[in-house]
Amino acid sequence: MVQGGLLHRMHRGVYAFGAPSRAPEQRWAAALLAAGDDSALSHTTAATSYGQLPVREVIEVTAPTQRRGDKWLKVHVAKRFEVVEHNGLRVTTPAQTLLDLAATGWPIDRMTHDLAASGVVRLDALRRFARNRRGEPGAKALAKALAMPHTRSEWERRFLRWVTHLPDVPTPILNDPIGALTVDCHWPKHSFVIELDTDQTHGAAWKQRDDAERDAWLEGRGIEVWRVDRDTWIPDVLSAQLRIRLG
Repeated sequence: MVQGGLLHRMHRGVYAFGAPSRAPEQRWAAALLAAGDDSALSHTTAATSYGQLPVREVIEVTAPTQRRGDKWLKVHVAKRFEVVEHNGLRVTTPAQTLLDLAATGWPIDRMTHDLAASGVVRLDALRRFARNRRGEPGAKALAKALAMPHTRSEWERRFLRWVTHLPDVPTPILNDPIGALTVDCHWPKHSFVIELDTDQTHGAAWKQRDDAERDAWLEGRGIEVWRVDRDTWIPDVLSAQLRIRLG
């Protein structure tokens, strides 16, 4: 059957029947079969399944006992790891994935907040997990990532880096809840909010109406709102305006 092209070897003892699929899920399922019962996609492969990394050639899985890997399969061994079914496959939970990556030295700061921003996992659940795994490899790096201000986009991270280095301007609270709303940058003592816009996310007519309603609700409660567009803002002008408004 192999010679006839009906079977295609994926790993030792694991074959695909018929034409191989370009979808990574076929390779991932084959890797789980090769790693045996109770194994799960982990590390960079788990991060890929959660949309945080591009598909990589080498698949990483974690198993409770030693298993043989190959040039396309890397098997980690762990007695304790949390697993969830994701898109029909066993995958380490987002929290476990971050812990495993941090233990290998992988940078997880941005990934931690991107996973929370996308709704894949809640920040309070990640903090609880980090406390429960205190002392394990990677736990300190995960706790450090969680201590950073929560950001939901690269534009927020860019603005936060910029504003925190401005002299005489206090650092805002990012993604702060006010009533039923969550605002981008909040200076509570100054009753002041900056919303960070992009044409991609705020250019539609319905979104502009929504923004206007949000602004009116906040201003009705005595909170001044400025909107800063990623593509048109002028840092020097805004820094001068902030010093006057927050001075």
